Amino acid sequence: MLGKVENLVPLIHPGSRLRRGLELLRDCVHGRCPDIMQQVANLAPGETSQLSNEGEDLYVLMQCYHPRAREDGRFEAHERYTDLQFLLSGREHIEVCSVRSQQIPPRYNSQGNFYFPMGNHMHSLLLLSTGEVAVLAPEDAHAPCLACADNGAELVRKIVVKIRDAHLPDSGANKDATDAATAGPALAGLNQ
Repeated sequence: MLGKVENLVPLIHPGSRLRRGLELLRDCVHGRCPDIMQQVANLAPGETSQLSNEGEDLYVLMQCYHPRAREDGRFEAHERYTDLQFLLSGREHIEVCSVRSQQIPPRYNSQGNFYFPMGNHMHSLLLLSTGEVAVLAPEDAHAPCLACADNGAELVRKIVVKIRDAHLPDSGANKDATDAATAGPALAGLNQ
């Protein structure tokens, strides 16, 4: 999926971890997560920062970089994690293909990640612009951080929410609409 956070949130089941991750991004967009926004703004090119929550079930990466040429990219896939890649500023391409389309079955490393080279065959290409989020499921091998032909050395600031088993119910999810109306932002519980 690709789109604006506020358009994607209502499409996802309210009790899922995926919904919680999208709500966290929505809170960022609406100014309810000033710590995250400040950290992203203060990153120098090439820097990454991380906030974690509930162990490894949900964590946030904040990144600042110049997109790279396609030949310098690589595909990655995550055995159990869904990525929500949100562009705070800049533009980039993300090339996407199915993990199942690979000639060799995936061999995940000890962190549950699988990497493979770009190759010569072009796959689906997403254009991610400021304010958009790409939802990349475990079966979506993806090569993020790729330069667009016309954006030269444009600086990108990105928030990536990593959600383990995003299809499962969120243990921190609110039980009913009353709780949801009175709860704080989805950021509650994140620690540096």
